Amino acid sequence: MFYRGKSKNIDFLKLYKKSARVFNNIPFVKKRRKNRLIFKFFKIFAWSLIVFFILIIIVGAVNFLNIKSIYSKAIIGKKNIDYSLALFKEKKYKQSAKFSELAYNNFANASERLNVVQNSFYIKNFAFISNQLDDLYSLLSAASSLSDAINDTANFVLNFNDYLSGSVNFTNLSQSRKIKILDTLYSSESLLKKIKANLNFSFAQISKAQTNVFLSPLRNKLLETKDEIDEARQFVEKAIPLVKLLPEFLGYPEKSSFLIVLQNNDELRPTGGFIGTYGIFEMENGDMIRNDTRDIYHMDMPVKDLINVEPPEPIKKYLNVEKWYMRDSNWSPDWPASAEKIEWFYKTEDKLLTAKNKVNDFSGDFDGIIGITPELIIDLLKITGPIIIEGEEYNSDNFVDLLQYRVEKSYVELGVPSWQRKEVIGEIVKELKNRSLSFSPETLKAAGNVLFENLLKKNIVVYLHNNEKQQIILEQNWGGAIPGIKSDYVFVVDANLAAFKTDRVMNRGIEYKVDQDINGVFSELTINYKHNGEGFDWRTTRYRSYTRIYTPTNSALISATGFNDDEIDIYSEFGKTVFAGFFSIEPGEFNQIKLRYKLNDAIYRQIKNGEYSLVFQKQPGNKVESLHIGLIFNNMIKSYSPVGFYADSGSNTVSWDSDLETDRVFKVEF
Repeated sequence: MFYRGKSKNIDFLKLYKKSARVFNNIPFVKKRRKNRLIFKFFKIFAWSLIVFFILIIIVGAVNFLNIKSIYSKAIIGKKNIDYSLALFKEKKYKQSAKFSELAYNNFANASERLNVVQNSFYIKNFAFISNQLDDLYSLLSAASSLSDAINDTANFVLNFNDYLSGSVNFTNLSQSRKIKILDTLYSSESLLKKIKANLNFSFAQISKAQTNVFLSPLRNKLLETKDEIDEARQFVEKAIPLVKLLPEFLGYPEKSSFLIVLQNNDELRPTGGFIGTYGIFEMENGDMIRNDTRDIYHMDMPVKDLINVEPPEPIKKYLNVEKWYMRDSNWSPDWPASAEKIEWFYKTEDKLLTAKNKVNDFSGDFDGIIGITPELIIDLLKITGPIIIEGEEYNSDNFVDLLQYRVEKSYVELGVPSWQRKEVIGEIVKELKNRSLSFSPETLKAAGNVLFENLLKKNIVVYLHNNEKQQIILEQNWGGAIPGIKSDYVFVVDANLAAFKTDRVMNRGIEYKVDQDINGVFSELTINYKHNGEGFDWRTTRYRSYTRIYTPTNSALISATGFNDDEIDIYSEFGKTVFAGFFSIEPGEFNQIKLRYKLNDAIYRQIKNGEYSLVFQKQPGNKVESLHIGLIFNNMIKSYSPVGFYADSGSNTVSWDSDLETDRVFKVEF
């Protein structure tokens, strides 16, 4: 029965193992062992759950305390930013800067704590909480950036506190104070760019965070200020190029000199109107040290037998003149080209003036040439209110008519020599200058808006000799230049030639259509003119215009009607193909110019590649009441801009009804 080895001894180990196997195979023993294993598993599992829940409670408690701290700091930050904004509006800039700095620190600390919570393993793997905290982080970042922007703005504005508080106007500031203000402006570009970046970031983060439930008070406050932030960032966007240019215009850090030409758009010319008056303005450290305005004929008439410059053919033919003078020097519709020609004529004629006719006590170099139409002065009069000159009230309603009558007719009744009839313009400019430099901060903001609007409408066109500053002018589209673009392009340029001030009674409307077929892309341009005059008088006659239409390079004319005798000139200029001709309209009559032409292959390829864009350029001084654009393509249209109530579209068509107060840009994607 017992196992014996060779040594005749019993092997108890094997015997034990065999007995154990037999015992373990007994059913009730097997069941008991299984139950023990199950009990052991549940015991371990239970302890694991207890440890897990203890960890969750600990982590949750820590995160709860962190979130509570974040909430507390954010609410304090909200109160501080409220105080800062309120103090800023009350012009208490020093206190505003203090509270905005406190708010920034509150939000920055809250963001740091939130970052710790967000990096928690448990938070990262809890999607709902993680998403809420992401939104919370966006809100805190927005609030932090906004606080920083307010702080920078408040500290920046502190430099102008005595002026902005209304205690003194700019004219009455001491010379050293003016220099300090101008120096602050001169060196403010980097700070303004930082403010702009913070405002842009804040606006984007507020737009991004829409669902947070943890900090609804902060979110609601930021949403309340969202429109104000948007308005502020747009204002700073405009201000950056202006502050880069303004010191130079105000004569800082060096004296500046400008040749100003007043262009009367009642007698329309390519860059705005007939040059009837010019002025020489010098600025030094914010003070206008020269303000001379002269009748253009003080330049032209004394040198009529001394100058011998052949005019462009249309001027020669339709004005019936053999020589070219400064008064007609703005013939190019590209303002930089015309500005250089105006300056050349000024210097050439000024050198030819004899001693007794020397009206310009100026022989230096100009920093720039600026063209102005009467609309700018009309808009300024709306701010300054009426001004009294020679006992006459000039206001925004009567300025043009009264001034024209004064320099064309009533000067005789007043006994003013014809040679001095336009000196009244200098008096008007001086009064406007004095009032402008005395603007209150509130009025200054309105004047700034007028300036921006008139730059966009090209009632002011600027050319500077400084290449860097001129580049800013061109980038902002304040320079009246013909752009070197490769897209579709239309620029209609009228030139009143010997039609008195008849543009004041002319109505214009433009319709532009584009259609695409297998042979290419075709354009049809229609320009409608209506002469609303009732007859001839000292201001009105038949309308006579040499009109140029600038189109993309290599446009191929198919047909043209509306010009006298259907004569049309075709040539290239400024990288464009130009169609031009002369026409006249009697009072009460109507004329229509219609061109049909094929656009170049490059535009056809752009459309095939999925996009089309059109730039419709405004002529300075020209008043086009209606502009209709209608486009038909082969492909389905995916999107277009601008959108709005004046846009209409189909599957492959889109149209717009607008005006031409500023340059218009239209885009389509397929």
